[in-house]
Amino acid sequence: MTEAEISPATNVPLLRPLKVLHVGPGFGQRGGVASVLGELAASAVLFGDEGISFSFFETRGFKRPINLLLFGLVDIPRFVIAMCQKVDAVHFHVSADGSFYRKFVLYLIARSRGKRTLFHWHANNLKAFRSSAGWMVARAVTNFVRGSDAAIGVSREMSQDLEDERGTRDRIYTIGNSAYAAETATKDGEKTARSDCLPYLAFAARFVPEKGIADLFAAIALLKGEGCFARLKLAGTGDIRPWEQMIENLQISDRVTFVGWLSGEEKLQFYRDARAFCLPSYREPFGIVTLEAMFCGVAVIGTNRGGFLDLVEEGVTGYLVAPRDPKALAGSIRSLIESPESARQMGLAGRDRARRLYSTEAIVGQYVQCYRDVAMKRTGRQ
Repeated sequence: MTEAEISPATNVPLLRPLKVLHVGPGFGQRGGVASVLGELAASAVLFGDEGISFSFFETRGFKRPINLLLFGLVDIPRFVIAMCQKVDAVHFHVSADGSFYRKFVLYLIARSRGKRTLFHWHANNLKAFRSSAGWMVARAVTNFVRGSDAAIGVSREMSQDLEDERGTRDRIYTIGNSAYAAETATKDGEKTARSDCLPYLAFAARFVPEKGIADLFAAIALLKGEGCFARLKLAGTGDIRPWEQMIENLQISDRVTFVGWLSGEEKLQFYRDARAFCLPSYREPFGIVTLEAMFCGVAVIGTNRGGFLDLVEEGVTGYLVAPRDPKALAGSIRSLIESPESARQMGLAGRDRARRLYSTEAIVGQYVQCYRDVAMKRTGRQ
């Protein structure tokens, strides 16, 4: 059966339904890839309207040794069974290290069953991972990326890495993420900051060095030395003890607060109450939290790397600075702290940009085109 048959009555192609199996993190794992899968699940109705249905195959992380054993004894047999069922395409959501190894094993099984596959790269730097992991892993990366029917990058920078690996632009797609909850919340009326809330900078991410937290703290300390009062609130997960020690050493304990993991309406209000959202990552693949803040009408300060280059329009919706440059970061923060109206206008422009380029409908449409292209390729229709 071909991908598209022509209706004798209307002469319009009739697209057959497609079933896509998403392979990604599960079992309570958090993080960017898990958020993407959550966004896809929330958009299931829109995909259904296009004749595409989903199922999800959860994989467990390798942080605990027992999970490696369970992967071999439980997950692989489960996946073999899944491959014996009706699946038109297997969509692998891949990050570095353990995620790559798990997905590569499952990819080999999928290919052995003749399934169409998509390689979706969510990590920072494919080249760095490839070169640091040894020649066997490098060959596996080449096999996985080139052997898949399509490769997806979450930003233009990530897609360039995939193009370099594949050696061609053919079947490479740049598909950003959506922010369904934040987008939906702004459709029912514009909610604003609480009047009794003092302005602050919002940060939301894992508390790890690559998110630029040390640079952010250094910028706050610089501003304190210049007499500029900038308050910072950090939401997320991770060990905060080393960061608390850094805050104490910099003498900015009176200006920095950790608020823990936030979700739902509480997280959205956290964005709305902020003067600006600040995430000085060394390289952010995309940044769902940044998009969430944009939908909430908040100006963004990020770095001139990765997904920020796609999300933020410099000087219009926010500012982009070089990574590891606390002085430049402090300058951007100060401009928004001292000019509330500029911050407000940038936030409104960011919301418009988010709605125009990253609406759920727009992102779903890009996925649908990718899946249809892959199906047509494998059935010989160009």
